[in-house]
Amino acid sequence: MLSVVKGIANFGIRYPQPTGAPITIVWNFTNRCNLNCLHCHQNSSPTTSYPELKTSQAFKVIDNMSDAGVAILTFSGGEPLLRRDLYDAIKRANDNSMLCTIASNGTLITREVAKKLAKAGIRRVEIGLDGATAENHDFLRNKHGSFKATIEGIRNCAEVGFDELATTMTLHSKNLSELEETMELAEKLGATRFYLNRLIPAGRGVEACYLDVTSEEKIKALEILYSKFHKSILNGFGMQCYARGMTYYARLGYERSQGKVFTVSEALSGYEKMFQDKFGLEVSKIVRKLATGFGGCSAGLTYAGLTASGDLLPCVPAPIKLGNLLEQSLEEIWINNELLNYIRNRKAIKGSCKICAYGDLCGGCRYTAYVTHGDWLGPDTSCPFGPKIQDD
Repeated sequence: MLSVVKGIANFGIRYPQPTGAPITIVWNFTNRCNLNCLHCHQNSSPTTSYPELKTSQAFKVIDNMSDAGVAILTFSGGEPLLRRDLYDAIKRANDNSMLCTIASNGTLITREVAKKLAKAGIRRVEIGLDGATAENHDFLRNKHGSFKATIEGIRNCAEVGFDELATTMTLHSKNLSELEETMELAEKLGATRFYLNRLIPAGRGVEACYLDVTSEEKIKALEILYSKFHKSILNGFGMQCYARGMTYYARLGYERSQGKVFTVSEALSGYEKMFQDKFGLEVSKIVRKLATGFGGCSAGLTYAGLTASGDLLPCVPAPIKLGNLLEQSLEEIWINNELLNYIRNRKAIKGSCKICAYGDLCGGCRYTAYVTHGDWLGPDTSCPFGPKIQDD
């Protein structure tokens, strides 16, 4: 709430509303990885020489984020478990009252590792599960045996117990037919949330774009995803399903439910158990009313990326350094950076996203606009629907 107030103080009342600091930062804590996935937007590998912060420097960056008011910190990579000081960094962030989460490929998560993560302060674990069979998962992860190790990692996390256990699936032409089976497997293993990602044209993901699905196939996949999400809401239990990099998932849900049950952003619907336990069942109605204030792509509004060397990014896949958290305060960069302020001007969006009736709710992925048009406020070419023209 304080971050929202600071956002209004610094930027005025706007739609969508930037907060006074990122609510969430996804930190590529290392670019080293024990896998060599085909779709990796970080070009992570076992042999990468990308510079990393020393432990003392990482602590300084964590303190900087805490001072600015960052609420949620995700340790990602690369594979964050390859850094020996990961648990110390998690504890430092947790002691600074940040909600700590981790994004991992799961292959290194033994029962002991899962216990250590929980003890250090991890509240939510997110693990990539890219198919219901070893053939499809191992294909994208580019390593034989990774499926089996990932399944064990998910099981270990479920047994230890976290506030939330999420699995993510990157959609492509070879695993499209396994979407429903993958969701069923994830829930059977103990996942409470499921994310469907799309191929992102960054890093090795550029070369993997030949695997992308057609617009019709993407709509079909989102329909399957939403059907599961809607069922979990109606029943009051079950794994909740969200989409990443596809802000038009909100549009699909809005249309299918006549504006009653839909996701407002990649991670928010108002139906999350942790919100309903804290604020009551009415929180979903509040979220729906505020949808145009916090919906759509969160880059530059409530979220940012961070490199292994401490450079702030507009979003995780975007290799554009806005400033370094060892040298500048996060708040200073966030409020004054020229590019961030340009990205925030969503009323100046161009092309098909400008004329679409769902501009306030969806607004398109801003990184995709940048990569395809060289303009962060251009149209989102990944949209499978095309603009909805508002009725007169």
